[in-house]
Amino acid sequence: MSTRDKIMDVALNMFSERGYEAVSIRDICGEVGIKESTLYYHFKNKKDILDSLIEKFRSHIDGLLAHVDEITDKPAQKKGKNVDPSVQIVDSYMIDSYLFDPFCNLMLRLMMIEQFHNEELRELYEKTLFTDPYEIQMNIYKRLASAGMMPEEDVEWVVKESHSYMTMLTFKYLLNGDLTDKRKKAYCKEVHEYMTRRFKA
Repeated sequence: MSTRDKIMDVALNMFSERGYEAVSIRDICGEVGIKESTLYYHFKNKKDILDSLIEKFRSHIDGLLAHVDEITDKPAQKKGKNVDPSVQIVDSYMIDSYLFDPFCNLMLRLMMIEQFHNEELRELYEKTLFTDPYEIQMNIYKRLASAGMMPEEDVEWVVKESHSYMTMLTFKYLLNGDLTDKRKKAYCKEVHEYMTRRFKA
């Protein structure tokens, strides 16, 4: 890991635990084990570190959204062909590459804290935790309805129910305490049980 990446990694861990304002340049340098002059070689100031983290997060999310677009563009599978809708709905966007990704998880925790102090982070928090997942589920459920797996008139209500429930699970297991394997497994178990009940014939 480069010195720049190490600085960003340490800063994110500290920001997500204490909040941005409570962490100083000296704190970050002490944890990384470098002089302040070394940090200033890579970043203008503490705000530059935060801006770099936000830019990295936005880039990551853009890549995930492009992945989801590819999935929703695929032909929906017809009912009766042993399809597991949870695979289409959750996929890697909601699991390995987003909610279970350590970087994304820490960014969400940081945004939870800083949404009250930083309008840019508040908007990003709302977009990535609420707006984007809702729109993704809406697109996928519409495709499932088109494939005959559910009535089209039920789509909006089902999406609201599903999004609310999965958001609750996200806060319960993934943004509440440390992100452990035990919490990940519990999250996956409840998501799978929910999807199985939702699409039970």
